[in-house]
Amino acid sequence: MSRRQQVLSSYRSLLRATRYAFDGDHRVFTAARQQVRQGYETGRHELTSDPKDCDEIDKRLEHASGVALLLRSNIVQGELQPGKAGKENMATVDPGDSIAQSDDGGVYKLRIHKYTELGDNEAVKGGKTSLAGTAKKINWNN
Repeated sequence: MSRRQQVLSSYRSLLRATRYAFDGDHRVFTAARQQVRQGYETGRHELTSDPKDCDEIDKRLEHASGVALLLRSNIVQGELQPGKAGKENMATVDPGDSIAQSDDGGVYKLRIHKYTELGDNEAVKGGKTSLAGTAKKINWNN
């Protein structure tokens, strides 16, 4: 696969990840897509096909892959359910919904999709992750 195809593939992957993570939240969805576009436009003007830029392009492709995986598997959005506050009203929530209750007593409907990483506290305590070690590769300072 050529370098151009790799870049376009990572761009599309990030756009798909934003769709899964922020579907239904137009404001955040639009802002995330704009940020992705802006990052790729900046890279297009900063980097060339010179061999000296190949390492930087590879680092950015790896970073984009990690961000897409993180967005797709670890972002869960919640929507406050009006009129369903408090434990006494939990019976009014549909049984098929994923729900969470906040400290202030509000009930949130969670939007969990097919790519959301589901786990339990034991997996977290043991340091296991389904990201298969990508946290070591991602430069979180950028």
